[in-house]
Amino acid sequence: MRKNFEHTADIGIEVETSTISRAFEEAALGFSEIITGGNLPKELISNDVSIESDNLDSLLVHFISYLVVLFDTDLFISGFAKIEISKGEIFLLKGILKGDIYDQSKHGYGVEIKAVSYHQLLVEEGPPSRLRVILDL
Repeated sequence: MRKNFEHTADIGIEVETSTISRAFEEAALGFSEIITGGNLPKELISNDVSIESDNLDSLLVHFISYLVVLFDTDLFISGFAKIEISKGEIFLLKGILKGDIYDQSKHGYGVEIKAVSYHQLLVEEGPPSRLRVILDL
């Protein structure tokens, strides 16, 4: 289950899934839906992702920040995400994002995301795995 919710001048993504990896995948798709107004792009371009962090909260913030940078620099939005999160001395997120270069006439328009916030951030490894993240618009 994935849903977006409004929060003052911000918007949030809430996810509940069977695994934490799947929750991060759903968060990536929720991110794209916010930008496009609910549409997901075709899987025409691939981007590899690899992020490390001491904890799951920071891992989620770094991952969403990575999505912001991909959009701001390359106009890339994902329509598919395959993420694996492993835990050793640190948390490691590795995966692939597939999507397209954003084109408002093709993908629609919702709102532009400026940044991710730690406000009301929630990451529960589960099962079920849950996350909530608020994005600054």
